[in-house]
Amino acid sequence: MSTLQAICTNPALYRVNIPLNITFLAPKSSGWAAIIPRLPAESTACEALISERILPFPKQARRLLVQEFWTGNIESVVDDKRNDHCLIRPYLGRRRCRRQSGPRTGQSMFKSISLRNYPLHIDQVEHLGLPAEEYALAMADALAFLHWAAKIDANDIEFVLARPRDMPAAITRPRIGDKEFTPGVLGPHDMWILDFDCCKTLDMNAEGIEVAVERFWRNDPFYPNPDCKCPEDERLWRVFCDRYLETSGLFLHDERDEIRRLPKMLVARIVATVGAYKRGANYALGQWKK
Repeated sequence: MSTLQAICTNPALYRVNIPLNITFLAPKSSGWAAIIPRLPAESTACEALISERILPFPKQARRLLVQEFWTGNIESVVDDKRNDHCLIRPYLGRRRCRRQSGPRTGQSMFKSISLRNYPLHIDQVEHLGLPAEEYALAMADALAFLHWAAKIDANDIEFVLARPRDMPAAITRPRIGDKEFTPGVLGPHDMWILDFDCCKTLDMNAEGIEVAVERFWRNDPFYPNPDCKCPEDERLWRVFCDRYLETSGLFLHDERDEIRRLPKMLVARIVATVGAYKRGANYALGQWKK
């Protein structure tokens, strides 16, 4: 077993799944004949990857989210077929502004709610008693893997919480770590990373660090960050930061000194650029917040 394989299957690291790439479809592939009829009417054949399906949360978890964070008709949301595909985006880097917006703390007053790619902010994670620090450790391991093992900039990647894989896929398909999260009110669940289409090769130098820092701030607020609003945020950032440096050191153990120093340089630049960048993957590199 290689060093990389040993790290990625380490039972001490929380499991982060990477969807298996099944096949590539060219625009003229015969496979589109069975796919196009199942897509919206305006869809056409293109270059596409067929990947492993991420299994959504069951009805019980969907009901819990609606009960806790919405004031409308619960059954209409839970029974809506569009909400069957419920994945949760863990936003550990942002709290909602309106924390007292409903009859109970944390409820939304919006007229509708979608459970597809549902954004679960850190205050909601805390409200549900979910393992925020475990999620932060998993994200740190995943980001270290992308930067120093895959050597990509992690531009616009997405983290979601979803159901675990069934066996034997759980131990044979791509993943980082093998430790299970504390289930809590959501039941058994894993973290997944996906959407690598915007990623590019990360240069192993100071210029590459600046790119990685910008990608960190421009992504959706998955990561804990040093723009802390309260002591809980500061503690979570420290958990994330320390773990990122630790796991990065494992991946770069055999590299020369100037490469092994890059993770600390990256963290220092993240701290130094608080508030500097707008969010969003489509800004030109180097475009600062106005």
